[in-house]
Amino acid sequence: MELLDKQSIWQVRNSYLGVYVHFPYCFKKCDYCDFYSEGIGPSPANDEKSLFQSYQKEILERTKHFPEIKNRTIDTVFFGGGTPSKASSESWKELLGFLRSEFAFAEDTEISIEVNPEDLSEKLLEEYHSLGINRVNVGVQTFEPKGLEFLGRHYDRERYDSLVNVLTHSPIKRVGIDLMYGIPEVSQDSFYRDLNLFLQAGLPHLSLYSLTLEKGTQYSRDVTDHKKKEPEENIQSDILTNLPVLLKKHGYLWYEVSNYAKPGFESKHNLKYWTYEPYLGIGPGAHGMIEGHRYGNPRNSSLYQKKQTNTKYEPADPSTELSLTLFRLFSPFRYLDFIDAYLDAGAKDKYLRTIEGWEKKGLCSIESGVFQWKPAALLLLDDLILEISL
Repeated sequence: MELLDKQSIWQVRNSYLGVYVHFPYCFKKCDYCDFYSEGIGPSPANDEKSLFQSYQKEILERTKHFPEIKNRTIDTVFFGGGTPSKASSESWKELLGFLRSEFAFAEDTEISIEVNPEDLSEKLLEEYHSLGINRVNVGVQTFEPKGLEFLGRHYDRERYDSLVNVLTHSPIKRVGIDLMYGIPEVSQDSFYRDLNLFLQAGLPHLSLYSLTLEKGTQYSRDVTDHKKKEPEENIQSDILTNLPVLLKKHGYLWYEVSNYAKPGFESKHNLKYWTYEPYLGIGPGAHGMIEGHRYGNPRNSSLYQKKQTNTKYEPADPSTELSLTLFRLFSPFRYLDFIDAYLDAGAKDKYLRTIEGWEKKGLCSIESGVFQWKPAALLLLDDLILEISL
């Protein structure tokens, strides 16, 4: 297991809590996006103050329903969307202050915010840094104008051109970007040119996704109506299998199917989703998992602010969910600890037998209670996960 000396080995953690806050507004909703969001143009949201007050009300309501979470320490906060950089820094400052007044924070709490290239500037990063935000992720997707047009994205050429320079001089050192591949109209060479800009800049975190057709999106409707082409699956397969080799040469650890980081720069918050840790999901369209129960808020900002929250809690099913999350990790994890912590005897036996079968086929390594996929499993991953979840 050659990466064990470099990579963190993920394990069960029982005393921490993450917080995800969903800001639903964008300049323009992208055609491929299946997250709840609303395009409102360049102006600020006229209900921003009310929305942030509703966040606070929901936090208080969730803690009333599950008072035991007050005993947990917050070690990750993630402001997502939508486009959270569209909200004022003052609103985020007040919400962070409220969270600190209600919960204990770890000394090294990761506080992340997603930023669109159109909002990115040295001034904005300085503001975020002064608030205690210590991680920024920018949704670049592609530098190719044809690709951005295909995706239905608002595009500011000047901001895109200055993006690498602004990020490399950022007072916030935990910075990352999203790039997308398999976009019709965008060649493999174009994707690798974009990626190389960030490799040369040495950004510590790279999220590299394939374009997917999601039901209910404008892109899906356009494909059905023969207005747009489907994702380039052959290109996606070639890139997906090449990326781990390429990124390793540049010093990046491959820690989840689509995510790469310099050692120590993994997204701690996203790891919560993959390692079955509890988190509060706050805001319209947000989902959370608290004390073994899941919930989801209405995908409607106005309804959220009027009726507040969904108070229907469904028990989580770890025998299914662990397979869908934990086994997306390509970094090592203590699989026996997770199995012992969350599974009953029947599910535990199935997991162990399935994993042993994978090892015999050369798809993974298991050593001293630690599991790690081998690269050969990558293109088979969805089918392998089904083996263990059904």
